[in-house]
Amino acid sequence: MRIFSALGLVAVYSMSAQPRYAVDGEPAAGPGTPAVVVLRDRIAGVEAAVAPSEGGELSSFRMKRKGEWIEFLYHARDYSPGPGFKGKGPVLWPAVGAQYPVGTVPAASCGPGTYPVAGKTYPMPCHGFARNLPWKELRRSADSKGARVTVQLRDSSETLPSYPFAFQVDATYELSGGQLTINYTVTAGATNTSEMMFSIGNHIAFKLPFVTGTDPGKMTFETSSTTQLLRNSQGVLSGEEKPRSFKTPERLEDFDARVALPLAGYGSRPYAQLVDPQGVSLRLTQHAGSTVGEPLVRFNLYGGPKAGFLCPEPFFGVQNSLNSGHGLVRLARGKEWNWRLELRVDAH
Repeated sequence: MRIFSALGLVAVYSMSAQPRYAVDGEPAAGPGTPAVVVLRDRIAGVEAAVAPSEGGELSSFRMKRKGEWIEFLYHARDYSPGPGFKGKGPVLWPAVGAQYPVGTVPAASCGPGTYPVAGKTYPMPCHGFARNLPWKELRRSADSKGARVTVQLRDSSETLPSYPFAFQVDATYELSGGQLTINYTVTAGATNTSEMMFSIGNHIAFKLPFVTGTDPGKMTFETSSTTQLLRNSQGVLSGEEKPRSFKTPERLEDFDARVALPLAGYGSRPYAQLVDPQGVSLRLTQHAGSTVGEPLVRFNLYGGPKAGFLCPEPFFGVQNSLNSGHGLVRLARGKEWNWRLELRVDAH
C-alpha cells in the first residue's frame, strides 16, 4: 500500500517547485474535444478530470505507479461518436434504471419510460436526464488542502417536460490526500407545490484489468451487501430477494454480472472494492444525508472480465422507483439533500 510519512511528505513538498495541488482546464483528448477540468495531487500522483459539458461527469481517474499512469475508468476522456456503452462516471438523476407502470414490462431493459405526478404522466429517460445535459461550472480552486471544482444543473425548459419541479443539483469534486470525493447536493426549488421525488446513482465503470498483464478474472470484488433483489422471467424486479454477500472477496470469474445484480441490505457505510492482484486496489464508499426503508439498492453490480469493465454503480434508490415508490428521496420545497462518493486507490 502506498504510504507517506509526515516528514517524507514535507520533504517531498519542500523540494518541489510546484504546489502539491493544482486545477487546470484542457481538451479531453486533443483539439475539438470537450473541455475537462483536471484536479491534480502531485505528491500522491493522482489525477481526476471532470467534463461539465458532458453531464458534469467524472471523465478520468488515474494514478501514477512506478513511473507509469494507471487509468481506472473505462473509455476515460473518450467522447468519439458511435454506439455502445460510453463508460466513465455519469451521474444518474432523478431516476435509476428504466421507469414503467407497475405490472407492465418495459420495451427495453434501459429505454425511455413514463411515471405519474399529481395525476399526469411524464416521460423519463432510463437513468434520468442529468447525464444527457450540459452542466455549468460554478467555481474551481486549489490550495494547500486540495483541488476542487463545482458544477451545477438547474431546472430549465429542457427538464420541465419530463420533471415538473424546480431544482438545483450541485456536484463538487475534490481531490485531497490522494482521495477523490464527489459531493452531490440536491435542492428542491422554493416554488414547488409538492414534495420533489428522486433517486440518484452513478454509472461509474472501471476498466479491467487495472494493471497491464493481469488476468481480469483473477481480480476480486468485495462489498458489504446482505441481499440481492431478484428479477422475474421477463427481466424486471419481482419484489423477491435472496441472501447475497460479497463481504468475502470473490474473483470476477466466479460470478456473473452480465445482467446487473441489485445489491441491498447495507449498513451505514456501504462500500465496494476492486483489487488487482498485481498490487493495486480501488475502494468506493458512499454516504447519504438521510436514509429510506428497504428495499434500497446501494450498489448495482454490472459487467465482468469479458466485457472489459465492471460497474459497481453506487445507487441510492431502486430501479423504477418513480413508479413503485421504493427507494425514493422526498424533498420538501427549499430543502436540500446530500450524497457523497469517495474513491481511494492504494498501490504497492
